[in-house]
Amino acid sequence: MDISFLDFFLVNILSYMAGVGTGLVICCKNKDKLFGRLERTERELEVTQPYSPPPQADVIATAPLADQVNKGLRITLE
Repeated sequence: MDISFLDFFLVNILSYMAGVGTGLVICCKNKDKLFGRLERTERELEVTQPYSPPPQADVIATAPLADQVNKGLRITLE
């Protein structure tokens, strides 16, 4: 039996399409098990650990005052 290039190409294309279709069907059937678990755990975390912003600290200036800055030091680069 002689198999032409067109027959070989069509069989490969049909095989590829069948594999992709089977994968999509399996993924769609098990979508809740595969992707729903992540959403469910996020919802459980939101219920058990509600978001609270971190406590705010008082703002303290760390730079010296303008009177205390040493203005006598000059650096020149040549």
